[in-house]
Amino acid sequence: MSLREWLIAIGTLVIIGIVIDGIRRVRRARKESMAISSGMGADKLEDSPLDDHYNPELPNGGARTISRDTLEERGYVKRERSDRFGTPKPKPTRPVTATNSAPKQPETPVEQEPQPEEPSWESGFSAHDDSYPDPEPDSGWTASETDLDADDGIVGEPRTVSRHKNPAPAAVPEVHDEPVEAPVPPTITTEVEEDTARRDPVDRKTGQPLAGANRPEAREVVVINVLARSGEDFSGVALKKLFEACGLEYGDMDIYHRHEAADTTSPVQFSVANAVEPGTFKPADMPRLTTPGISFFMSLPGPTNGLQAFEFMLETAQCVVRNLGGELKDERRSVMTPQTIEHCRQRIREFDRKQRSQRV
Repeated sequence: MSLREWLIAIGTLVIIGIVIDGIRRVRRARKESMAISSGMGADKLEDSPLDDHYNPELPNGGARTISRDTLEERGYVKRERSDRFGTPKPKPTRPVTATNSAPKQPETPVEQEPQPEEPSWESGFSAHDDSYPDPEPDSGWTASETDLDADDGIVGEPRTVSRHKNPAPAAVPEVHDEPVEAPVPPTITTEVEEDTARRDPVDRKTGQPLAGANRPEAREVVVINVLARSGEDFSGVALKKLFEACGLEYGDMDIYHRHEAADTTSPVQFSVANAVEPGTFKPADMPRLTTPGISFFMSLPGPTNGLQAFEFMLETAQCVVRNLGGELKDERRSVMTPQTIEHCRQRIREFDRKQRSQRV
């Protein structure tokens, strides 16, 4: 035989030997596993009653719900004894049709053999104990009054159930369809208007000076602007009416001034000018006048009481806003805030303090 034939024969024998050895190893492993299982008593195990519903693909074999009766029958759970003192099951509600028939007479109770007294939660009081009210019979949602008098099967003295009649409904007041008048809002009167009303009328034929003519040279000026809403203007007729109601008079520089008294010889408290150049209010032009804003200003020195004069000027400006609309602005045409108003008061106090110190 040639070398090639010898190699083929040897390779064939090696392959056959490997296959035979693998079969031998498989048989031996199977015999060993069977011997181990037999030694552990696996052949004596009984099937579990839960194996029918076991699913190995789910965690823990899957969720299973088994009733208590099934567990008791298969011996996994002990049977419970009946509770002699347990709460009785509630009686189902019976639909009862209310009738107008007379209540039934209670039947004669049947005498029963005395039962031995057993401990219960009801042993602490008797049926005649007044400290505990008698329980009302189970009448249900649709029970009528006839059920309250029916025999409930309890041996003992008859119980009396009090019936309270429903109170008479309260009388409903009659509603009359009469028109209700809306309350009239109270009229707001400022202090400057009250001060003007208290003034005595003065005859102007006595040759008094023009209003505002006696005003001294100003060292400091406090300004309050009142600007109309966007796209609107103040009417000259409405402004004149408000100025006169607040005690202002037309005078020097063709503007309005307010004095401390009715006569024009008293000190000037404040003045008001037109916000549009040239800033004047001519009486002949007032019926046709329209302006987008007006300016109140108080010159210092001037009024005897600077703080009171400022409060009158502020109230007059607010009166214009309240009656004609608009907004309060400071001397820079910014919104007049409470902080700005307090700053003006502080300026007046500081000016008065310097005046007093110079006199000393």
